[in-house]
Amino acid sequence: MKKLLLIFVWLISIILILVNIFLSPKSFIANGTILLGWILFAIQSSWNLSEFFYMFLKKIWFFLKNPDCNWNMVVEFNGNFTIDVFNKIDDVFSNQISNYKIISLSYTRKIYRLGSLSFEINLESDQKIILQMEDNEVSYRRSVNLVENELGVLFERLSKQIKEDTTDYYLNISFNDYNPYFGFFIRRLNAEDINTFNVKFNIENDRVTINKNSIEVYTTSFQQLTIFSKQYLTLSPR
Repeated sequence: MKKLLLIFVWLISIILILVNIFLSPKSFIANGTILLGWILFAIQSSWNLSEFFYMFLKKIWFFLKNPDCNWNMVVEFNGNFTIDVFNKIDDVFSNQISNYKIISLSYTRKIYRLGSLSFEINLESDQKIILQMEDNEVSYRRSVNLVENELGVLFERLSKQIKEDTTDYYLNISFNDYNPYFGFFIRRLNAEDINTFNVKFNIENDRVTINKNSIEVYTTSFQQLTIFSKQYLTLSPR
């Protein structure tokens, strides 16, 4: 019903414009107020009824504003590991970029810094390696490259080296301002008057949670994590 209404409104607007341009060009200026009114009505209707249109404009705004987001990630590699696995992990990080630093906290815990990103890796047991990235501030425009390239290459190389059996990915992106998806769901209310907001939904075995100030993702596939990141973290609707 919403789609039909939007199609009707835009169809009328386009017809009025075409009629005035080709059939009554002299009255184009005279009818400008009517045409402008229909165009504004069509834009307003699209803003209110269309998720795609709303998020498209939000995406442009965020690309221009380029706000910072806080990335928190936990990756659990499950398999059979020995303490020597840190040698393989060291090689992966040292080959990633030239600007890296490794800080050894204990024989089962290290911090790896790649440029502005910081990772802590723990060998929790001989069956689990935990990689944590806490409160890494990332700009909106960089977030696209981060998940598609930087993290993608890193996790692919880690997987080849440590040869885990399964992997669990937990990702939380918090916004300094309100989550843009929060605005789409509750935009007719005053955001400051809403204390909590929480939407959870499952996509097969994966989970996505949308809060007032953050987006959370759980998946067992980095490919799915990348897809969710494109769809939600970069504000492109499903």
